[in-house]
Amino acid sequence: MLDPEINDSERLYKAIKKSIPGQWNEKLDQPTSAAFKDSQGVSVDRDGGRSDGKIIHSFKESFDLRAVISVTAQQCWDQGTHPIAKPLSDNPYHAEIHRSPEKIMLTAGQAKRLSRLALTDYFKGSSQL
Repeated sequence: MLDPEINDSERLYKAIKKSIPGQWNEKLDQPTSAAFKDSQGVSVDRDGGRSDGKIIHSFKESFDLRAVISVTAQQCWDQGTHPIAKPLSDNPYHAEIHRSPEKIMLTAGQAKRLSRLALTDYFKGSSQL
């Protein structure tokens, strides 16, 4: 059972889907700020003690991926954003990143900073990941 509170060191993983244009900068091979812009909250999965490989595998089963990126909860809080556990009936690891306790959509600056902090954990076509 996952703790309902997200701790500082938890990694939050985001699927970058091929079907959503503009979330990946092909020239720089990194996410754009658009990956962190969603009026309903930035959908992520908590690591929940799982390995990168297990998380990436679960995303591959669910989505047509371009990439998987991650940030730590601490990095989110450092940017003034609020990661919130939002488990779903079919995904206990689901969480969202919100702008603040009262507002959902991140500011342009928050989204840009998180996109620059994000690690690329998987990139389709790369033999290294």
